[in-house]
Amino acid sequence: MADFLHDDIVWNILARLPAKPLLRFRCVSTQWSSVLTEPNFMKFRSRKTIILPQLETLQLIDDNVPIDDTSNSIVSRRYPLENLLRKYQRPQVMGTFNWIVLLTYSRNPILYNPFTCVSNELPCPSSDVHGRGAFGLGYGANSGVLKLVKFRASCQVCHVFDFRECSWSSWRPSKKPLRITLGNAMDHFVNGFLYWILSYRNVLMALNVESMVLSKMYLPFNYPGCLGTMNGCLCVLKRFNIWVMKKRNKWSKIYSFKLPLERPICVLGSGRILMESHSSNLIIYDPKNNLRSELNVSLRDDT
Repeated sequence: MADFLHDDIVWNILARLPAKPLLRFRCVSTQWSSVLTEPNFMKFRSRKTIILPQLETLQLIDDNVPIDDTSNSIVSRRYPLENLLRKYQRPQVMGTFNWIVLLTYSRNPILYNPFTCVSNELPCPSSDVHGRGAFGLGYGANSGVLKLVKFRASCQVCHVFDFRECSWSSWRPSKKPLRITLGNAMDHFVNGFLYWILSYRNVLMALNVESMVLSKMYLPFNYPGCLGTMNGCLCVLKRFNIWVMKKRNKWSKIYSFKLPLERPICVLGSGRILMESHSSNLIIYDPKNNLRSELNVSLRDDT
């Protein structure tokens, strides 16, 4: 019966499913499996994905996971290229885009689709000697062209990867150095812009992916926080406070809460917080309704 449904109907159904049932439905029919493995399918999913790296696995959590249906919205996937993994060392997650995870292990970036388990190791920029810096994946607001960018630690040189030509080009976006703290080098893409937190205590670097214009913005507090998206706007989580930027450089604090033992990790959909408990288990906390749900996932490294 599944093979008699039009592709548009199948897309409309599957795009709304949580992660775990979506994986199972690849076995329903050849048609459904074909739809689910199409590169464009993930662009239409209404659910974004939070990626949590562990020593041997990636934990994929739906951004809008229901507070009462967490078991269907968490998927564990092994890293690609397992022969490259070493004990107590893991690839670094540098960014995500439409379920595609950007990993770095040595110098070369790796694009990995944990849903299809397909990976692609990209070449490294020829002029990039050390291989360290900040990556970003995003597309222009008008052209829709996907770009992979890499900044060196000083941000004086930017490398841009052309997926059609499978090659890198370089340009200098800024005359003044804007040093990136590598610990916060994971990008966040919102509305045509890539954002990174700089080593300056309250500064963001913003890249317009369409025009490739680089600019600085300011956080509403000192010391780095955690970037996220809330109702289509850039937001930032700092300890137990959430700010949202609805206009450029205009921040509004929308939540302020206190919990004794939990450590905030990131902002999920609708302002909920993914947190780590004192026992290293994951918790979803809804500050608006003061609700919390413990997930059956631990951040303790796999052994």
